[in-house]
Amino acid sequence: MKYNLKTDNYKTFEVFKDNVMYPRSYFIPFSSPEAMENTDIRNERYSSDMVECLSGQWDFAYYKCCYDIPDEFDTDKICFDKVCVPSVWQHTGYEEPYYLNSRYPFKPNPPYFPEDCSAGVYRRFFSVEDTNLNYCLAFLGVAGAFDLFCNGKYVGYSEGSHNTSQFELNDFIRHGENEIVVLVHKWSNGTYLECQDMFRSNGIFRDVLLYKTGDNSIYDFEIKTDCITAGKGGRYSLNIIPSLKITDKCELCAYLYDDDKLVASCSVNQSPQMLQAVKFDSLEVCEWSAECPYLYDLVLALSKGGEVLEVVRKSIGFKSIEITGNVFRFNNKPIKLLGVNHHDTNPKTGYVMTVEDMERDISLVKEYNGNCIRTSHYPPDPTFLDLCDEYGIYVVDEADIETHGCGHELHREGACSHNPAWQEHYWDRVYRMFERDKNHPCITMWSLGNESHGYKNQDYCYAQLKKLTDIPVHYEGV
Repeated sequence: MKYNLKTDNYKTFEVFKDNVMYPRSYFIPFSSPEAMENTDIRNERYSSDMVECLSGQWDFAYYKCCYDIPDEFDTDKICFDKVCVPSVWQHTGYEEPYYLNSRYPFKPNPPYFPEDCSAGVYRRFFSVEDTNLNYCLAFLGVAGAFDLFCNGKYVGYSEGSHNTSQFELNDFIRHGENEIVVLVHKWSNGTYLECQDMFRSNGIFRDVLLYKTGDNSIYDFEIKTDCITAGKGGRYSLNIIPSLKITDKCELCAYLYDDDKLVASCSVNQSPQMLQAVKFDSLEVCEWSAECPYLYDLVLALSKGGEVLEVVRKSIGFKSIEITGNVFRFNNKPIKLLGVNHHDTNPKTGYVMTVEDMERDISLVKEYNGNCIRTSHYPPDPTFLDLCDEYGIYVVDEADIETHGCGHELHREGACSHNPAWQEHYWDRVYRMFERDKNHPCITMWSLGNESHGYKNQDYCYAQLKKLTDIPVHYEGV
């Protein structure tokens, strides 16, 4: 199949995303309660009957210089290698591993960079049996920037290595075999926001998920808990604000479980013209904390005419956070955050972490009496946060922003963090982090990034984020 892969997205400053779907929280849908049985946070993305994990063997062609990519890229004539996705080039033999602290791999002159950087072209096939379904392709992590193509056509583009990027495929798929092609550029304008102190790697380094949903589906939901009375036997309100893609009148049912015991349930009629929140006014619950990570299972079921169409399960916790003077109070108790910075890293696979890798790291923190993890310096795989909910870890969730290599620009008008031209680039990364991770009880603080000097764009992100959340917001540069 023939493609024109040479877009200018990666070097067009104004384009940091194109055709990326509106960000949403991470969850895995199932077609029925029975399909969801015997699954949990460790295996649900691999077990769902409504999600196909496309990780595994992909075709791959590496180009030391992206200008060497043929103008007409014919996948039938390319001699592809085979690589495992997820993986990174620096741990699969295509490039040498390299570590940098505060420098860029090129002389900084924002937003310009060496445009003849290396690139990798990935190819994967998937089968479509029912073209009446809605198909969404989700990339949980790709470093650095990438263009997506399907069946010979351009789909979209995204920057922000550690943010989830999702694309609708409905206009591109066909019955039977479908081909997707992903062009990953080593660098882009967005590289200026990813100058973290770490090994710098490239590739599709987290799972790729294909969602298959009907015309009536749960697109997103936000969980809001408000403390009425704190402490043992405390009372909280629970509001579930849905975002539904529905073409018919449906019913959204919410069930709250404490282990196998049903604590509360509520059903609300929904229509395409009017979506309504599901509300529980006064629940007597046990609060979540790192010391006592008490979780409840929230199950959302979307039905039409009594027939269940889609089911989602999310572990939730009830908590309150307040800063009084210089005292950080969690559930009305003063606490101190004792923990570590955590990079997604494995000595053999680089950025690629399995569920077992993540669980080992979290259990080690608990074993050494830590209670907090700062996700330095980017959002982790969402399963990592699921595990922090379960184990009991206070999380400082950090946006994928660091401009350390522009240190000479500290508080100068031309600096990235002071330059209003970069403002929406910053906010996109913060907002996508918030929307993906907003429902986790472990989130104790949001971080606007690391060592990026300046403050004007951080001030803007702070003001925007505080409209959405009561959780404290941190940025070490201010």
